Amino acid sequence: MTTTHLVNVATSSPAEIPTRRLALLEHATVREIVMGAQDNLTTVLAVMLGVSIGSGRADLVALAGLSAAVAEAVSMGGVLYNSTRAQAALDARDGTLLGPNQMTLAPVQSGFVTFVAAMLGGLVPLSPFVLLPLPAAVYVSVIASVVALFILGSVIGRVSGSSWWRDGLRLLLVAGLAATASALVGAALRVG
Repeated sequence: MTTTHLVNVATSSPAEIPTRRLALLEHATVREIVMGAQDNLTTVLAVMLGVSIGSGRADLVALAGLSAAVAEAVSMGGVLYNSTRAQAALDARDGTLLGPNQMTLAPVQSGFVTFVAAMLGGLVPLSPFVLLPLPAAVYVSVIASVVALFILGSVIGRVSGSSWWRDGLRLLLVAGLAATASALVGAALRVG
């Protein structure tokens, strides 16, 4: 049994149905978008900082960053696909039914949304390295990533009804810890 897509049209007027479907779709995809975008943006930024500090070579930074972005996007898409399948199987086994105001994505949809969000997130820190020399690319990559992470966190805060600026800062803190750890590894294990 796969996870079903439900919109309770019985309790909705015809005018409310499109708005309700949009709200339910937003609820169903927020997890996939956050996991994919935040994880890959953070991972690619951290990898690129570590490699740029450790090697000082733009070609290695671009190769490592692109490899990390693609691998992480495929991995995160697979993780969400498998976890959504497992959750659907558990729900079916236990007889858990979605309520009239709930909607979840099918496993393939969940994996695809996460993959796309992860690829887009990974392109944020990677793009400056395609266009700029190494020193400038590092600075632009960090700035673009900080802005993107804060915006993503702010959107999460708005969607969830919590503090938009606090959620923006929370994502920055997590990414900052990862980027700092990777930069320290790069500095400690310089190869060039």
